[in-house]
Amino acid sequence: MAVRIEVTFQSLIVSLSGLDAVWALKRRLVINRADIVSVRVAPRKEVVSILRLRLYGSFVPGLLCAGTFSVRKRAGLPRGSRAFMSIYRAKQVLQITTNSRPALVGLEVANPEAVVSSLQG
Repeated sequence: MAVRIEVTFQSLIVSLSGLDAVWALKRRLVINRADIVSVRVAPRKEVVSILRLRLYGSFVPGLLCAGTFSVRKRAGLPRGSRAFMSIYRAKQVLQITTNSRPALVGLEVANPEAVVSSLQG
């Protein structure tokens, strides 16, 4: 797992390296902190169940979910919303909801509770 998160005053920077970048077809994601609506630790199955169609990236059920996906209507997000995922086998993942694109970000990080507290503080 080579997902690195950097929290600055204005943005949240997600950097992927190694196979994570290959599977997700993306090396870096920058989210403006003003666009972040909510941050929480959620069960992996709950986050992955929101996804509908893989646009680009990789998906192996129960093993790997990385890249950009469209989301289901029942997710409560606006029509046409996108989700970016970098999730593997962890039971708990970081879920970030934004009011920009991607509308939902799911990340497997070593300590999701620490990231939640740094973004809320």
